This record gives sequence, structure tokens and C-alpha cells, in this order.
Amino acid sequence: MWEKFASLFKVPELRKRILFTLGAIIVIRLGTHISVPGVNLSAIGAFEEGGLLDFMNMFSGGALQRFSLFALGVTPYINASIIFSLLTSVIPKLKELQQQGREGRRKITSYTRYATVGLAIVQAIAFSSIIRSAFPIDATIWFYATTIMALVTGTIFLMWLGERITENGIGNGVSLIIMISILSRFPVSLRELWVEITTGSTPAYWGLAFIVLLIAVVAGMTMVQQGQRKIPIQYAKRTMGRRIYGGHSSHLPLRVNQSGVIPVIFAMALLTFPITIFSALNWTAAASYFSQGSLLYIICYVLLIFFFTYFYSSIVFDPNDIAKNIREAGGFIPGVRPGKPTAEYITSILGRMLLVGALFLSGVAVLPYILWSLSGSRSMFLIGGTSLLIVVGVGIDTLMQIETHLVMRHYESLTKSGGLLGRRG
Repeated sequence: MWEKFASLFKVPELRKRILFTLGAIIVIRLGTHISVPGVNLSAIGAFEEGGLLDFMNMFSGGALQRFSLFALGVTPYINASIIFSLLTSVIPKLKELQQQGREGRRKITSYTRYATVGLAIVQAIAFSSIIRSAFPIDATIWFYATTIMALVTGTIFLMWLGERITENGIGNGVSLIIMISILSRFPVSLRELWVEITTGSTPAYWGLAFIVLLIAVVAGMTMVQQGQRKIPIQYAKRTMGRRIYGGHSSHLPLRVNQSGVIPVIFAMALLTFPITIFSALNWTAAASYFSQGSLLYIICYVLLIFFFTYFYSSIVFDPNDIAKNIREAGGFIPGVRPGKPTAEYITSILGRMLLVGALFLSGVAVLPYILWSLSGSRSMFLIGGTSLLIVVGVGIDTLMQIETHLVMRHYESLTKSGGLLGRRG
């Protein structure tokens, strides 16, 4: 095991990428401890359990509780990405840009960055108003100006750093930033659970149940994230000159969770925006109906997860293109005619796989609310839910990227039998 970890630093490019990612993580964690000028941290104090600020604080890695430069996190960037993903499918001009290749995608990325700045300004104003109304802070025009500028700058820096991690580091930068923020809150939640058990506010058997459920849920997440349906493909023999090509069989892998953690991240980010606006405008009725854990919140959460599961798959995976590529390569699915029947066959299988994936994501997202109502401890949010799903999903994706670098350079895989994930090669 340790030899496999040591091999990570034997590849110069991989070593450089890992060190760059670790350096970026250190910068992110340092930024969460740099507070916005003019804020008295002792006046802010603790957030209300289950409230919007407590929920946002968990996904900012404690940055919101310190009201630091990174208090908004990458939520505005994710919201902007969602907006342009939706607009690309309905606005012909954006769709043309996407089909133009690298240059078109670069323009869409530029538009997304501008939208991120706009959304960050709106959320910075809202968060400043929420902090001002919730805690005794001497707010002046100078306070609002410096606070909004600092929060927006922090979000832009995180967006830039996330893109640099994607290009020069390991894993998806934005997803990695969210994962690190969540992991930083795990020790705090575990300490709170220990205090609750020792003081008697939570029954002791929930401590054992926590360990068992955590292991079981992580194992189940890993199995589903790695689960695939392999569609067999047969290639016919072709004679070109004196050589014979084809005549072999292959398969088309379809993952059970085709879109990974993207639907959960998108749903989470989209739900925080209206909640932030309701709280900033003091619309207590709307905020209470839409509060975290309410019936309306959970219903919207599940519906958004289903929507983004199917929507994201429709963007990144086109059965018609797959069927066309298989036909042009001289392949076919046994028992299915090439062309349109092949596309319909793949679509039917993909639809069932997406349904299983969406049900899995929804079940994992709702599980913590059930455990919270049964145990009374918010530490149960570590079992399942958005946080653990993001950690497991991003962790597996990052590990797969590391494996790709190792296998390309003829080093032993980390994920083969006896490796980290126990997957057979």
C-alpha cells in the first residue's frame, strides 16, 4: 500500500500536480480565517442550528461564521454555470458557440465569469443585510462597501483558483474546493456528537449507530459510483488490401450514476439563492416554508436532483452520436439493428440507469433529515446527504485521475485488487 502511495511522487508531472493542489488547499484554508474588515467576530457568535447561516457555514468550511473573504464560497460560480447550462439548450446563439469547439466554449466561460460577478454582488448584499440584522454590528455605508467588495473579490479568487487546479492540479477544481470545505467541518461535527453523547442529550447507542451507518453508506456510495452497465458491441470483419480489420468484441460502459455529484451540487447551490433572498428581505413566511429540512425544501431538493440528473446526462451523452460512431466503426449491438434502433436501445437503457441514479442521489440527500428527526443530533448530517456524497464522489473522481497518470506511465494502478477501492483490473 505504502509503495503505491510512494509511486505518486515518482512521476514528475503527477508530483507537480499534487504539490500544486496541496498548495492551493493551504491557500483556501488560510483565506477562510481572514475576516472581512470592520467585522467583530465576537459579536457574530454562533449561528442558529438548522438555519440558513448554519447550513451555508458548513459548505463554506466555517468561512461564513468567521465572515471571511471566502464566506460566499463558489456558490455564485455554480449558479452561473447552471444558468448558462440551461440557456445553452434554449438559446440558438449559445448552442452555436458550444458547437464551435474550444473557442466557442471559451466565450461561454467568459460569459459565465461575468455572471458570477453579478450573482456574487447580489449575494454579498444579501449576506451583509442578513449579518447586519441578525447580529449587533455597527453598519455604515463604508461597512457595506468594503464588505461587498471583499466578498465578491474572494469569490472571484476562488473561481480563478478552481480553474487553475483543474488545469494544473488534480481533480475538478471547483468540486475539490467544496470537498475541502466540507471535510474541514467533519472534526467539529464529530466533537459535537461526542459532547451530546457524554452529556446525555443524545442516547449512547446513536454513537454506535453512527459508525455502522457511516461505513455502510460510504460503501454503498462507492459501489453505486463505480457501478456500470456494459452494453456488448461486436465489430464485423473488414478486408482492406491484404489485411483484415475488426472481428473483435467490445462494450459500451454506462455508469449507474452517470452525472456523479453534479446534480446534488447544482440543486444545493440553486436552493441557497432564493433562501438567501428571502432572509435578506425579512420575508419570514416564505423563509419558514422554504427553510432547510421543511417539506417544501425536501420536495424541491428531490425534484431538482431528478431534473439535473437527466439534464446533465442529455448534455454530455448523446445516444444518437454514440450510435452513429458505432455504425461508422463497423460495429453493432448483437440483436439490434444499426442506426436509429441502436440509439433507441441505448436511450431505453440509459433512461433506466438515470432513474436508478436519481433515486440513489435523492435517497442519500434525504437520509440525514430522517436521522436528524430520529436522533435529534445534527451530527447525523455526516451520514449521507450532500456533504458525504460530494466527499465520496469527488474523492473517487480525483483518485481516478491519479490512476490515469500512473497507468499512462506504466506504474501499478491504485484501484486494482488490493488497492484503495478494491476494484479488480
